[in-house]
Amino acid sequence: MLRGPKKVVFLFVIVAVILAGCRREAQTSGLQEVSLEKEAPESGGQQEEEEAGALREGTVFVYVCGQVASPGVYELTEGARVYEALEAAGGALDGGYPESLNLAQEVQDGQKLYVPTQEEALAGGIPQEGGPGGGAQAKVNLNTAGLEELMTLTGIGQTRAEAILAYREEQGQFRAPEDIMNVDGIKEGIYEKLKDEITV
Repeated sequence: MLRGPKKVVFLFVIVAVILAGCRREAQTSGLQEVSLEKEAPESGGQQEEEEAGALREGTVFVYVCGQVASPGVYELTEGARVYEALEAAGGALDGGYPESLNLAQEVQDGQKLYVPTQEEALAGGIPQEGGPGGGAQAKVNLNTAGLEELMTLTGIGQTRAEAILAYREEQGQFRAPEDIMNVDGIKEGIYEKLKDEITV
């Protein structure tokens, strides 16, 4: 058995070894915890941002309606054409007139594509909304259009638009599109340029 000073020294060595081991274990454990806390959030955050970005990019939404098999809002690949939007809606019905649309036009996000009947296309009364190239535009009715709408016609500025309104008030409604040549300042040359844009 150990006695006296030897016993004290032996106990001191044992205590020192135990304490040193505890300190090393605590340091190792602390390093592992810090490493996990730093890496996990960064990895998860980057993955979520990449997934969200993939959903936001590369697609457009187009509203296809009128004479199509399944009217509705369709998600298309960015850069898709009008004919692809019609195919997504099941194609045009027998009574539809898709030729009134520019089938090769690239669709725009939020665009409305209306497929009219042949009667609507010929009459020009097509309710179009949306981006450029969405389809045939509704003709301007000389008997109902206001000043601003008349000014959208080719060759018609504010002065001529006001003259059209004055003629309508004095002479009554236009009976035919060519009657616009009876308005002061509008002759055959202007009529030839805008005849496809007007109706009565």
